[in-house]
Amino acid sequence: MESLLARIRAIGAVAVDPWVIVDTNNKLVGYNAHFRALFSRQRARKLDGSPCCKHFKLSICDGDQCLARQCRVEGQPVRYDEIPATLEGEAGIRQVIVSATPLRAEDGAEVSLILIRDVSDAAAVQRKYKTMLDQETKEKERLREEIRRKTKELMDTNTELNRTQKELMRFKKGLLA
Repeated sequence: MESLLARIRAIGAVAVDPWVIVDTNNKLVGYNAHFRALFSRQRARKLDGSPCCKHFKLSICDGDQCLARQCRVEGQPVRYDEIPATLEGEAGIRQVIVSATPLRAEDGAEVSLILIRDVSDAAAVQRKYKTMLDQETKEKERLREEIRRKTKELMDTNTELNRTQKELMRFKKGLLA
């Protein structure tokens, strides 16, 4: 198992996103500095050997549902996009993309490698952009409606002007005749 963990750590050293290794008892057996940086120093000291969902709770991990277990049972990678996650001791909810893959050591020991990407800022920007886009669409439709109304008003005024001009012409012809 140690050689597998060493290989994961060697490859994971170049990862820019947090990752964590979970054993079959759903205990943390390894993680990178990015995962550790999610927590205060006091909490980070408690990570080793703790249950995987104790400090970083994913919305999909509830009761018997566990991402690490799911990928090991299915025997293939699992991915969830933009799911809610909470950090212990933090009030806010983060939006994350999470992927997990099962790995097996030479001695047969199984672990799950979980990769986490925090997309909270991107999701917030996307929601704000969508809201702005919806507002702009409504404003554009309002302006189109106002243009239709003003155009109709202008056409009606033009028709009235033409009618009045014709009436004036008839009146003028009656005076001159």
